[in-house]
Order: sequence, then C-alpha cells, then structure tokens
Amino acid sequence: MPLTVFSLEDRTSVRLFPRNYGTIRKRPIDFPNGFTPQPRTWRTGNSKQSPASASKSFDKMTSTLRKNTFVISEMPAAPLVPGHVSGMDRQNLMRLKVNRIALVQELKVEHILGSLIRNGIVTEQDCRRIETGRTPQDRARILIDILPTKNKESDWYKCFRDALLNPEGGSNVKQRYRSLVEFLDNTMIHRPTSQAGKFSETESRANNKIQYPRYKALPLISKRQTEPNVLNLEEEAAERPRDLLSVNNDIDKMSLWSGESQKPMMLVKGFFHQWIPTPDNFRSLIDLPSSVRHSLEKAGTQEAYDLLRQEQTALHYLRRLEVISALARRRQLPVGFELCMCDTVQELLSHPELFHLYLKYVRTLQDADVNIARDMTTSYASVLDMLAADLTSGLHRQVVDIGFKLVELLVAVEMWSLAEEVLQNIINFLRANPAIENWIDEYKALVKLMAVRNDTYELQAAQQSYFSAAQIAFQVQMMSFGQKVLNEGRMHQELGAMMLEYGSIHTSFSWCKQALQEVDPDDPEAVVEVVTHAVMTHCACWQVKKAETLAIFAVQFALDRFGKHHPMYLKALNSLCHLSNEFKQDSIGVQLATELLETTEKVYNCETLHLATAHRTLSKALMAVQGYRVNDDYYTHAMEAVRIARGQLPDGHALLHPFLANFAMALQWKSLHCPKEVKDSTLRWAETEAKLALNIIINHYGDISLRSAQVHTLLGQIYSKRNEKHPDMNDQPMVLAEKHLVTAVEYLKLCQPSSSNYLLLAHATLGTFLTVIGKHDKAIYHLKQVLMSVESTGHYLRWVEVCFQTLITLLQTEGASFANPEEGDRMQVMLSQWLKNNPKEDAPIDKTQLNKAPPIFQDFLEKFDTWGSAVHKIQNIKDSVKGVSLFKIK
Repeated sequence: MPLTVFSLEDRTSVRLFPRNYGTIRKRPIDFPNGFTPQPRTWRTGNSKQSPASASKSFDKMTSTLRKNTFVISEMPAAPLVPGHVSGMDRQNLMRLKVNRIALVQELKVEHILGSLIRNGIVTEQDCRRIETGRTPQDRARILIDILPTKNKESDWYKCFRDALLNPEGGSNVKQRYRSLVEFLDNTMIHRPTSQAGKFSETESRANNKIQYPRYKALPLISKRQTEPNVLNLEEEAAERPRDLLSVNNDIDKMSLWSGESQKPMMLVKGFFHQWIPTPDNFRSLIDLPSSVRHSLEKAGTQEAYDLLRQEQTALHYLRRLEVISALARRRQLPVGFELCMCDTVQELLSHPELFHLYLKYVRTLQDADVNIARDMTTSYASVLDMLAADLTSGLHRQVVDIGFKLVELLVAVEMWSLAEEVLQNIINFLRANPAIENWIDEYKALVKLMAVRNDTYELQAAQQSYFSAAQIAFQVQMMSFGQKVLNEGRMHQELGAMMLEYGSIHTSFSWCKQALQEVDPDDPEAVVEVVTHAVMTHCACWQVKKAETLAIFAVQFALDRFGKHHPMYLKALNSLCHLSNEFKQDSIGVQLATELLETTEKVYNCETLHLATAHRTLSKALMAVQGYRVNDDYYTHAMEAVRIARGQLPDGHALLHPFLANFAMALQWKSLHCPKEVKDSTLRWAETEAKLALNIIINHYGDISLRSAQVHTLLGQIYSKRNEKHPDMNDQPMVLAEKHLVTAVEYLKLCQPSSSNYLLLAHATLGTFLTVIGKHDKAIYHLKQVLMSVESTGHYLRWVEVCFQTLITLLQTEGASFANPEEGDRMQVMLSQWLKNNPKEDAPIDKTQLNKAPPIFQDFLEKFDTWGSAVHKIQNIKDSVKGVSLFKIK
C-alpha cells in the first residue's frame, strides 16, 4: 500500500512504495523557489540501508507523518517546465505564484489572448482548454497554469508581460493591467548565493532512480522558536530580510520523520511564510448540513452536483480560515502576522460567487464565540495603520482592493456594521494620502458605504455619504479635462433608492432613469441592482407595464448570468413578486412568491433576513388574493417573517418596521375570521405591532414621512374593525380610526405632491371609511380629490373603480342634502372613460418568459427607453468631443 506524503510548503505529494526501498515515485511538484528534487540514495551514516532496517525506518517514518498531520493549504500547483529550468524562469514562475490571486481576479483572457496566439505562446488546444472555464476567474486560472508549461525558447513571460501592457480594451482596462505589470515587476525574489542544501533534478548515471537526499536532525521546535523561519516575499514585510537560501537550509534541516519532532508543523502565509505548530486536538466546528448533502445527492442532476461542489469548496476554504483563527486565539501565530493578508483569506476573497454560502457557517462559529469576520476586520484595520505610517510602501493598491472584497463578503453574511467599519477605514486611509490616484477609490468606497447604509435604512448617514461622493466626483471631473473616467450609475441608483425611501417619488424616478443609462453593462451585478431598483420606482409611479417589462428582464438576466441558486436571482425574483403583489394580485403572484421562498431556503439553508423577506412576500401575496378566506397560511408566513427578523436584528432596528407592519396587517385580517371572543384581543395585538413599527419609523424617518403615514392608515383600519372600547383607549374605536386616517392624509399633504398616488390612496381610504360611518359630506370631498387627480396608466385598479361607484351612489341618493344627480351623471361618464383607458382584461405574467434567454442589455435599454438612450448617446459624443478639445488646448 503506497503512502502519500504531503509537502506542507508546496501542497503537493510524494508517493512512497515500501517494496522498493529508498525509491519514490512522485508527481510534479511546484516548489516555491522553482527548484526540483535531485535524485539521491537514502543512506544512514556512510553506508546504504539494508532492506530490514529500511523497513523499520519506513514504519517509523509513516507513523510519525500520519500523527496529527493537518494540511492548511491545498492550492493546485502549476505544472513545471520539463527539462532544465534557468534561474530567470524560476523567478518568473515565482512572480506568477506570488501574484496569482491578483492575476486570477483582475485578468480577463479575451483582452490578451489574441497577442499570445500571435506570438505562438497559446495554441488552439490551449484555447479549447481555457474555454472550459465557466467564469472569467476560471479561464484566467487555466491560462496562468498553461504559461509555465511553455519552453524557455518561446520567451513566454516576456510575451505575457507585453500582452498585459497592450491589452485589447479601453483605457480603464489598460490602467488595470498596468497595475498587474507593476505587481509582477515589483515582486522581490531573493536569489540564492549557493545551491547547497537545495533540491535539484538530475539524471542518475547509475540506475536512473530518484532517491531521497540526506537529512540532518534539528533541535526540538521549542529551542528554535526564538528565531523563526521567514520567507520574505515582500521587501517591506520584515525589518531584516533574510536570504532565501538560509530559509531553505533551515527547512531542509528539519527532519519530518525524526523522533525528535513530535509536534506537527504547518506553513501559514501572510506578509511572510512561517512554519508553526498545528493546534493540538483541533476539531472543526462547522460541517455541511446533512440535510443539504442528502438532498443534493438525491437530486442526481448536474445542477445539484454543481451546488454540492460549491458547498464543499466553501466549507473547505472556511475550515482553513478556522484553523488560522484558532492559532491566533492561542497566540501561536508569529508577531506581525496579519490574518487579512494570509493566502487563505486571499483565496477565500477571490471567489465572490461563494460568499453567500459562508453565512450559515459564520453563524455557527458565532454561536461558539468564534467571530472570524471581526478578526478579519480588526486585522485589516491594523494593516491600514501600518501602511499609513509607511507612505513608501507599494502595497496600497493591493490592500485597498482587498478591503473592497472584504466588504462584499461582510455584506453577504449580513454584517453591515463591520462592512461600514471597513469602508470608513478605507476612506480615512485614502484621505490621509490625498493623491489624485486615490480619488477614484475614495469615490467607490463612498458609493459602497452609501449602499450599505441604504440597505439598513440609515438614510441620514447615506445622505452624508452621497454628499461626499458627489464632491469627489466633481473633483475628478474637473481634473479629467472632460474625459468620463467615473461610472456614476451605481451612485445614481443608490441616490434614487434613498429618495424613494424618503418618499420623493418623482426625484427617485429621474435618478433611476439616469442610472439605467449609465450603469456598466459589463458588470452583471450592477445591472441587476439598477434594474430591480427601477422596478420599484416604476411601481411607485404606477407605470405598471414598464415595471413588468423591467422585472421580467431582471429575472431573465439574473438567471442567465448567475443561475437560479444565487442572491442576485432572488433579488430579481423578489422585484417581480413586488409588482405582482401591488398590481396583479393573482395566483401567479402566489406561485412566484412560493418559488422565491423555496429557492431562498435552498440557497442559504439557515435563518436569514433574506428568508424573512421571502416569508413576508408570500404572506402579502396570499393577502392580495384574499387567501385569508381559505386558510391561515398568510398569517403563518407573516409571523415566521417577523420571528426570523427579530432573531437577526436588535430591538428598534430600522429594518424591522416592514416586518412588523406586515404582521399587524395579517393579524387584522385574521381577526375577521376568528371566534368573537378572541377578535378584540387579536386586534389589540395588531395595534401593538403597528405602534412598534410606527415608533421605529419616527426614530429613523421623522414624525412626518411617507412610511409613518402608511402606518397611520394601517392603525385606522385596525381601529375601524374593533367593536368596543378598551380601558386603555382614550376614545371610541371609530373616533380613533378617523383620527389616524385623517393624520395619514395630512402627513402626505406635507410630504407628497397633490398628484401623488400614495396621497390619492389615503384620500380613497378615508373617503370610504367616512361613507361607512355616515359622514357623507366629508366622504364626497375626499372621493372627489381622488377622481379629479387620478391618471390613466393603462392598468386597471379596483380601488379606483370603487371610489367612482361610491361617489356616484352618494351623489344620486334621493332626498339627501348632499345629493347632486347631474354631477353623478358626469361621474358615470368619467367612470366609463376610465374603464375604457384601463381595461380589466389585464394578462397575467407569463412564467414561461422567465426562462427565456435575455436580450443584450444595451439592446433592451434602447427599446425600453428610446428617448433616454438617444439623449445619452448624444451626451457621450458631446463629452468625448469636449474632452478632445480641452486636451488640444492643454
């Protein structure tokens, strides 16, 4: 039975066969210093071992190796160039390896592949292999693995470097790739002064066998801890850089199968590499839930297999990080080691498609008082402090990029406060180095900070972030001489989202249209974000048909770019459900909301705010189709949503109010179909939840706002269903109901224009209530306010027809003081015209459209907003001409 010995430094293996004593068969190993093993004979002293003694040594060696062995890094090694490897090739190999993560993350092979093909570096077979990669990162990784396999006569590294300097792309692409070239050129690799103690690969003249070199035992580990082994890959990483030879000599002297080394060692990598003892009796706290594993294995489809592979990969990365975190807590990491800069974290951050899978594991670790996210945030702050003290360091660009990736991870695991902390640290760091090249990074950080604050409804803080971002954008535009170097699509989208929450509907709509025109079409995540926000804005303006077009495109686009089991698809599907709940209100909406809930459960496999939102969406869908007449599912989902939200958020958090308001509405409808003896108590419960929501809204939005008016309307509806006065109530239920409904109208008059749809709906609710309680004169006034201002949107709205019918009935009441038959006839004509312009026969959403391939975003946008697209093109031409003119003047 062969034994596989894992190299802790090189993450590769050597297979030992006990029947051929002293002989090994090995797979290619990518050594960090570029060397390959030299065949030698295993000796004890000055004589060859006998088979018997070799067998004993082998047994002892295997037992020592197997004991407590833990491999922390298992990155696949790049293949070695066959034959002789020159010193320069070794350095080029090391440059690729040190900068592998940056290359994989930033490089898009289509930008340089043409140059490499023309120079004969990449063949057709290589191209087919590269195309097997599913993502840009996969294709870049395959290309980087292919390059070292080329012979040295091809001068592959020079061709690769020249291709990076002259990519097939715009100025932004060239700027990014110049940074990659700087990373490669500035990689410090200390050349050895001697080959003593190194492994090398030569042919044995005697028997052409590869055999073990001679090893000498070192003292115990405890005696060596005063002077650790350091491999310095960055010039600024250590105060006194050591020669690479001394490091390898120390490693070569370490006898892994000596009886003296009872404690297993492993290699951790940060700014430097170091061998340290592995944790004793370490056992991981996280594992893939058995229910998830069984369900995916049972499915047996390719999609299920890919999901299982993703889950296993995410678990693997986080377990490696868990080990390093355990070492940090036990103070076994070397002084100066930074968690956020180690290779394990870099590998984890280089796969953003897995970020959402970490959420359940991070929660498990938090329950065990292991806060990896906090550890990474603290480490990152330390790195920024260190770089701020050393302005000559060349790591600024790399560290800022790591910070942006860390923020995306923290947002994905719902740690917004930590994400905000990291962004604030980045902004402070960049402001401490007020160079022009830092302005764009500062702008990106401010826009992302604005997005995080919008997501958590911290609107005042988001407003401050916007002001700062707009100021930086103005400075960049002034210094760019008319050249458009900033993409402001995301900032305009976040500004529109903030305005929508404040209730500035038309302002939000304007920024939304501008964001659609300016978003980067090559950034699929940004496209989904902007389009889904546009759905919400068009719904607020009651432009139902355009909102439906946008929502269907968002689902198609997210499904095509990200797949069904991804947060971006859930976001797009949720926007379609919002449209259906607000306007369609049919069984298709219930089906879509059910699919949203089921997919969310499969994606996250734990309780999260995304799951709470899915429950709330399904509850609203069931209430929209009057599902409360059939069963209590609407109530069950509303209660589950608020339960999960309260478990994830602290009391009084701004994100709680929509869940509380929805639960209060569900309780209100439940009271209509429960026994009389519990009806009043159910409504009191609904009142309590609605008042909690109102208090949260007042604390975050102010007393007078769109959201507070909506909750006052809800409270009026709750009081209108109560039969008797409770001891805690100051007035009769109907009096309180009228007060809250009037308050809602008055607040909306202050914060909304007279034609606002939200104001008209509040007038309609109050007018209908006044009709029920017999205050007909007031009811006629409010109903007229609705019908004189309502616009035809091409979509039938039932509550508008109810307003017409109610007003016509009141005006045609015989003998009443408020009767006016002639005006009633005019209203009847207006109703007929409105029904003609807004027919009831509104086709439901066709679910088969959702699985179709989406059109190209630019083509879709030109058809959707012809006028806006034409204006945007003209503006771009004008800006480019202006930029050329200014350049010539300069």
